[in-house]
Parts: sequence; structure tokens; C-alpha cells
Amino acid sequence: MDLQQLRLLLVQSHEPYQEGMANGTLNAEQLIMLEGLTTWGFQLQEVGVLGCVSDAPYDQVLNTGVRVIGNGPVTTNETIFKRLADFCPTHLIVDVPNPAIFRWATRQHVRCIGMFRETLTAPGFKQQWNNYQLSKVLNHGGIEWVGGLGLERCKTLAQIGVRRDKLIPWNWPPSNRAETFEPKQLRSRPDPLQLIYVGPLFSTKGIGDLLISTAQLKAQGWNIHLKLVGQGNINRFKIQAKRLQLSHVEFIEDIPDHSLVHLIHQADIFVMPSRHESPENSNTILNHCLQAHTPIVASDHPMFTGSLKHNVNAMIFPAGNARAMSQRIDYLLNHPETYTKLSTTIQTTWQSLQLPVHWISLLEKWLKETSTTHQWFQQHSLTAPLYQQPSTAQFIHPPT
Repeated sequence: MDLQQLRLLLVQSHEPYQEGMANGTLNAEQLIMLEGLTTWGFQLQEVGVLGCVSDAPYDQVLNTGVRVIGNGPVTTNETIFKRLADFCPTHLIVDVPNPAIFRWATRQHVRCIGMFRETLTAPGFKQQWNNYQLSKVLNHGGIEWVGGLGLERCKTLAQIGVRRDKLIPWNWPPSNRAETFEPKQLRSRPDPLQLIYVGPLFSTKGIGDLLISTAQLKAQGWNIHLKLVGQGNINRFKIQAKRLQLSHVEFIEDIPDHSLVHLIHQADIFVMPSRHESPENSNTILNHCLQAHTPIVASDHPMFTGSLKHNVNAMIFPAGNARAMSQRIDYLLNHPETYTKLSTTIQTTWQSLQLPVHWISLLEKWLKETSTTHQWFQQHSLTAPLYQQPSTAQFIHPPT
């Protein structure tokens, strides 16, 4: 195979590199992807990234050599197809659950894989139909493999009908290891109590529930300092915090990835309050938390329950129930032995979430095709023996 004849294009919902390179806002995962694409750019004819939505259309080459393309604010399949045809890829990586893009690849005989990072949106009739259409095209012989960020995301794809022998769970390489920090012990009556949430700031993420829960803990005599790290409806939640008379709520919009684990480690409790209707992409954040050894209080969101077990490696509460959330936090604060146990078992949890396939290794195996490539993919698919062991973290509904 002559690699210099290959033209590789990655299709995403948004292309972050044009702006991110200019203002230095690329996160750790985006930097990993850019580094991998840049490395391949030296070996292939051309490497590019297409964003299906952008403020304005553009097509330029970064100083890393990677070509970045913005489709513009008006997004139709026809405009996307034109961008694809203009690039003329031989190999296509698709990170958007749009069946039309996969169909375009099969019609044009372009080699194609899916590499999904996001969770499919909440079910409904329209979404079920879209999922059916997506699974149908992903099972087509022209789509070679389908990667999913994390084991649970691959299982979700299998549930909508994607063949398990085509699904490849993958993860980001860890930036830190859980051994970096020692298991934590609860500070004696922490004052203030440090709570932290990391992720998008929207109601479906349970931010309003978390603020109500914080107010309930304050009414019980706890001095709370809550840090909300992320972007979203900040003004709305500032108003809610003021209405609840919470004076120690800190909003942190941006923080470098290398500082995030240390910030989580400084907190007493890490809270994951997402409601069930929220699409979840928390693998990276959960990894950061586990590396920091900070005990977790989490909702029973389906994307959490495959990894977290009540009173074993987390305290679990019914999603959307602010009172239950505050009760779990209060219980943890009044039972220091449970707090230490959760922090200690995090090491095992972190190890169980690590996967043998990373984004760059999957891409490398696919592009550098050899006689053993198909066997390697089979050995790392969802049907492989390493994924057939029963989960040690099945969810047990906590008592109320």
C-alpha cells in the first residue's frame, strides 16, 4: 500500500482547530487528535478535518499541515456532500451520527469507519427512526468498523442494532494515572466543604438540582463552596444561586486540562447530577475524577451505572431528586470510613475503565492495513472475550 496516495478526512459536527490553534483553547483530547492527524499528514497525500457547522465557510491549511474546512452556518446534506467531493477522500472517519454521510461514502466507494465520541440523544419516535437508519447503514459492508468512545457507548450502539462484531471500544490515552494521588480521608468537619462539578452547564445536566441540593445542605449547617467548571447557561444558574441565597458558588468557564485533575483532587466530593434525558459524554471527566481519588456522588444515569456501584465506588441517587442527592452527600460526610473506602476503590475502578485501544492506535491499524489487520480488529471488537466478562459494577438502586 502506498500511503502517499491516501487522502484522509475526519468529519465532525464542529471543527475546533482553526479557532483553537489561534487562541490556545484546544483541550487535551483535541490536541491528541491534532497531533495524530499532523503525524499522518507527513505520510499521506493530504489530511483534513471537516466541520459540518461553522460560523462562516472556510477552507485553509494550518501551520501543522492539516487542512481544516468549515461548512458554514447553513448545513444540508448537499452542502456537506460538496465539501466531501471537493476534498476527494480515499479514507473517511465520521464522528457524526448522520446516515447520509455514510451512504455517500458507500456510493463513492470511499473506505469509511465511524468513530463516535458522543452519546445518541434521548429516545423518541423520531430518534428511534434515526437510530434505525443509522444502524442499517453502519451494518453495510462498505462501513468497515465502528468505534465508540468507551465500552458503554459501544453497548448503546449495539442496542440500536449495530453489529457487535463491528464495534470497537476505544478510549483516550490517560494523561495521569490513578497512582499519582493517594486515597483520600475526609477532613474533620470540612469548613468549607468543597463540592465540584465539571461539564456543560445546562438543566439536563442537573445543575439546577445540584444548586437546590447545596441549599439543602446549607440549611443543615454545612458551609459549602461549590465550583461549577464548564460553559453553558451561566447567567441562569447565577440567578438561581442568588435566589437560593448561595454566596459561595464559583463559576469557572475555562481551565487547562493539566490543571483539572488537581482542581478535582482539592475538592472533597465530585458530583455528577445528570438527568436521564441528558446525552452523556463523561468518560474523560470520570477518568479525571478517578485519577484524583475524589469520592463521587452521581445520579443513576444509564451511562454512569455501568461503571459506578452504590456504596462500592460511588454514592448513587435517583436522577432529578435534589433531596436524595443532598442525603447521599450528607451520609458521606457523616461516615468517614465510607468516604475513605470510596476513595480507595477508585484505583480498581480506574483500571477497569482502561481500554486496550486508543484513538490513535485504532486509526493506525486501519490505515496501515496488513494481513493481520482484520484479525486485530476482531480481537478488539465488542464480541472479543475481554468484553464478555460480567460487569463487576452492576447498579444497585440505593435505599431512599
